[in-house]
Amino acid sequence: MAGLLHKFRDSTYRLPERCGRFNVGLLKPWELRQVARLEAENFPEPLSLASLLYLWLQPRTTYIAVRDGKKLAAYIGFQAYGPFAHTISMCVAGAYRRQGLGRLVQLAANRVAIKHGLRCFCGEVRSSNTPQLQLLRSMGWREGGRFPRFFGNGEDAVFVFCLLEDDGGG
Repeated sequence: MAGLLHKFRDSTYRLPERCGRFNVGLLKPWELRQVARLEAENFPEPLSLASLLYLWLQPRTTYIAVRDGKKLAAYIGFQAYGPFAHTISMCVAGAYRRQGLGRLVQLAANRVAIKHGLRCFCGEVRSSNTPQLQLLRSMGWREGGRFPRFFGNGEDAVFVFCLLEDDGGG
């Protein structure tokens, strides 16, 4: 049980952080329903609420939320594997796109990953997800290759990564 307490201690990571009307902090378990809704609205292969809860409960998993009041505007989830932070999923709600929230949530995740002692962020992005690839490139991420037919629908994945620096990694 003590291992789960860090998931409620925003101050461990110098959170919450205010950015205009938005509040950035650790995602709480009662917000997972909003994550499941955003997954269903935005991803061809969304994670179920049960899968999200299972992931959230794992000590190596961290979710970061960007909130507009009580509404979830964006989130990112990642897991620690050795020195790597591996992205589970990242999403900005449709009504909040083009406001810099993708960059905001990724930078917060970078800082939390560094605090965990992680050295590199990595993940797979659908080859058709041009906005995400452009965002990550603009933040200094590199492409390490392509995985043919990686996703369940046969779409290729682009493997992306970024070395984390003490300045937040981006």
